[in-house]
Amino acid sequence: MAGIAGIQGADNGELDNIIERIKHRGQHETWIQQVGELNLACCELNVGGESKDGSHHTCAEKRAVVLDGRIYNSENSNSTDAENLLQFYDKFGSQFAKKLDGDFACAIADRGKLILARDAVGVRPLYYGHSDGKLCFASEAKGLLDIVDDVKEFPPGYVYSCELGFQKYAPEAVKTPDFESPQQAKKVLVQLLEEAVERRMKDDAVGGIFLSGGLDSSIVACIAKEIKPDIEAFTVSLEDGQDLPLAQDVTNWLGMKHNVYIFTERDINEILPQAIYHMESFEESCVHGALANFLASRFASQYTNCVLTGEGADEFLGGYDGQFRQAKNQEEVAGVMGKLINIAHNTALQRLDRLAAAYSIEARTPFLDSKVVDFCLKIPLDCKIHGPEQAGKWILRQGFHDRLPKHIIYQTKRFFAQGSGVAGIMRTIAERYVSSSELFEHNLIESNPRLSSIEELYYYRIFKERFSQPTSDRLVGRWDPFRPDFFVR
Repeated sequence: MAGIAGIQGADNGELDNIIERIKHRGQHETWIQQVGELNLACCELNVGGESKDGSHHTCAEKRAVVLDGRIYNSENSNSTDAENLLQFYDKFGSQFAKKLDGDFACAIADRGKLILARDAVGVRPLYYGHSDGKLCFASEAKGLLDIVDDVKEFPPGYVYSCELGFQKYAPEAVKTPDFESPQQAKKVLVQLLEEAVERRMKDDAVGGIFLSGGLDSSIVACIAKEIKPDIEAFTVSLEDGQDLPLAQDVTNWLGMKHNVYIFTERDINEILPQAIYHMESFEESCVHGALANFLASRFASQYTNCVLTGEGADEFLGGYDGQFRQAKNQEEVAGVMGKLINIAHNTALQRLDRLAAAYSIEARTPFLDSKVVDFCLKIPLDCKIHGPEQAGKWILRQGFHDRLPKHIIYQTKRFFAQGSGVAGIMRTIAERYVSSSELFEHNLIESNPRLSSIEELYYYRIFKERFSQPTSDRLVGRWDPFRPDFFVR
């Protein structure tokens, strides 16, 4: 993981300011390089294991690269990720991004030209804006506030250059097999997930797993334990949270060391402003999850700075039962799934990235592996949401039904915040500070973002204490696909 930043034009001290605001993303090294009128910077996290220092930046022959993320295909196995990216650029020019297998946000300076790119799912973040005509970019929006005129999110699946503008690309880096039956598809999915976990553990940097006790993180734990028998799990929960007994069942079944942190309402009140600041969002469900993610990251940082997570399975395999059950027909279900995939980069994935980065932890996501994603998009909807009960993630459950306890495999979906217990007490906390009439009055003002609850108004007020610029509101993703203003920002 790294924080990246840059300025296309003269640097009058802004770059140091930007990189200082995102320094938590990589506290081991800060690298700054000028290439003509381009100024690039990278603050890098060394995750340990066999990971090389300087993996996220390189400079050669009046060209330079800064990279946040990981590249899993390579032109040269002895090269760093940044060096491999530059080799792909040399070979494919502006088409390089579609050839990359990995999760990435990157910038290339090439003899006065600036090229920016972001992975198709949006696992790694990137923002940009202009200051006195100069293009500036950074890994997090907070890096650009008060420096650029209008912060914008760089869209996933695009490459940008001044000459060509924004160009959308279709990934071509991986090919996955077709299949003739659900049984065959199940076997391929399991194999691809096993390979995805192994690929993310190859450098021996992964020190643990964020384990909620839900289906997805339990499957990742199951695979990871087979690869690295001494890997550990990290769970955070209120004392009476639903997740904790399930996570304990998983670790007992797998024989895995289980590190548990029991938090209190006092912890929540203490970290809430910090979590909202780091996440750069006030969206209700995202803030709920952010509190659990923030505490999990703080806890795990005492042991490791690289973890595996189960993020991404719900979006690509039909896990959000509550949303799909609101749909009237299969076409609408498919539409909901598509919307949830499209918005994940600034809801669930933004939450995961920012709250892990807050404590200099790199979170790796096997379910968002390029091959896994490509194959999941081929799987028919009725293999994901299946049967009279419309059970989500059916094919995933079938693939691992004999490798974990049955009550883990066939449990219903719980949001991270519900399982940890956070969601249950946040309304009570919010009601101490916000009334229903205040929410009603807020939503009457046309220029205000429409908020769904007094909790969200409580979070919004905290958000505005750090992000007072009106443009900051437009960067916040709205999660619920049935909101009338789902795509209005």
